[in-house]
Amino acid sequence: MNNIKKTFLVAFIGWAVLAGQAGSDLQVIRNIRLENLKRDYSGTAIRFMGSNSRSIQGVLLDVTEKNMIISEHGTPVPYDHSGVNHVFVDPEFKDLIMVFGLGALGGVSGYLGAIIGRSNPDANMKGVAFSLGAGLGLRAGYKTFYKPIKIDISGKARG
Repeated sequence: MNNIKKTFLVAFIGWAVLAGQAGSDLQVIRNIRLENLKRDYSGTAIRFMGSNSRSIQGVLLDVTEKNMIISEHGTPVPYDHSGVNHVFVDPEFKDLIMVFGLGALGGVSGYLGAIIGRSNPDANMKGVAFSLGAGLGLRAGYKTFYKPIKIDISGKARG
């Protein structure tokens, strides 16, 4: 009897979740994402593909129900965001500083690793360890910090 109750409860919860997903309003999800875009990225340089597959780039000023207002060369220009699904925020100078910081940290780590790992290493060994550490640090920093942020503003709910 207890097993039947568990099966019934699992089936009921599964049906409730599926019915809730089918009834969710995709426009509400899109509006929430647009409000988050306005709150978090106003004053930030963004880029997106417009309705006629034209790349648009500028500083985000405002997001309304129908438009994104972008500053292009100091002039506010409204763009309809109904066909836009993704907005990209390109990396800034501070992200580049993080990349070079990780490269320097990797170089110092390689140099210290050569000194600690081998008694009395020669200059070539230290140079190779420094270069290898700096190269790996730069690569890790570039792959981690220096990439555009993709912001989904579509109404599609993904879990």
